[in-house]
Amino acid sequence: MSAKNMTIRANNLTAQIHHRGAGNPASVLPRSAISNCFPGLEFDFRNLWRRAFEGIVLVENNNYVVHAEPPFQHLATRRLLRFAGLDVGTMVATSGPVYPNGSSGTLASAANPNAVSFMEWSNSFARIIHLQGQQVECEFTTYANATDEVLVTKDTETLKVNLTMRRFFEAESATINTDMLQPGELTQGLCAPWQNDYRECACYYWAASRPDYVNVEPGQDGLSKGDMWFAKKRTGTYIPDNRVDTRLWSYDDLFKSWQEDLQFVIRGKDADEA
Repeated sequence: MSAKNMTIRANNLTAQIHHRGAGNPASVLPRSAISNCFPGLEFDFRNLWRRAFEGIVLVENNNYVVHAEPPFQHLATRRLLRFAGLDVGTMVATSGPVYPNGSSGTLASAANPNAVSFMEWSNSFARIIHLQGQQVECEFTTYANATDEVLVTKDTETLKVNLTMRRFFEAESATINTDMLQPGELTQGLCAPWQNDYRECACYYWAASRPDYVNVEPGQDGLSKGDMWFAKKRTGTYIPDNRVDTRLWSYDDLFKSWQEDLQFVIRGKDADEA
C-alpha cells in the first residue's frame, strides 16, 4: 500500500463510538456524559430505557408503563417488575442508617411504605443487553394502576408477557436505533440556563445537570405535565436571591448574563469574538 493511501478509518462499532470528529469537543462522546461540561454538549441516556421493549413505553426511573401499543394495551399503567427470569428485579429493598453513625434499618416512608428503590436504568440494560433482538420474558404487576412500589419475592404473583428487546444500534452502524429514541429525546433532559426548577437546591452537580424532564410534555396552558421525579411542589411565589456575600453570583444574575459571566470559549476565542 502506498503511503498516500494509508489512512485509518473508524469502521467498526467500537471505533465509531469512540471517534471524535474534527472540531468537536470531548464532551460529544458518550463516555463523557458525566455532566462535567457546560449544558448542551452531552447526552441524557436515561431515555433509552423508555422504549427498550417493543410495544411499551416505560417511565425510566420506576418502570411504570405509560403507553402500550396493540396487542399490549392491557400492560398500560402496570409496573415492570422483572425480566429474563433474573433473581433481582427492577426494584430492590432499601436499607441504611438514618443518621451519621446510626444503625442500619429499613428506609420506609409514608410515600414508600415498602421501602423499595428502583434499579438504575443502566443496571437494567447491562443485565440483558446481550438479548437485543430477542424475546424476553417480562413480568408485570397483575393489576393495573400500579402506583405502589413492589418488591418481587418468590411468592409475588406476576403477569408474564414475552416482549422483544429492541436493538441498541442500527445495523452495522453506531447510530442509535430510531425506534428507541424520538427526535429531541436524547437531550430533552439536559440543563439549560433558563431552567430554574432546581434553583437554590444546594445540589449544584446532580440536580443542576440532570433535571428530571424525561417523561414530561408541555401542556396547552404552558405548564409541564407528567412524571416530575423528585420535583418539589412549587409555592407559587418567587423568592429572590438575598446573599450576604456580594462576591458570589446568584442564579438570578447568572440567568440574566449567562455568556457575560461564564465567557465560553469557541474555537480558541471568546464566544463574542468568534
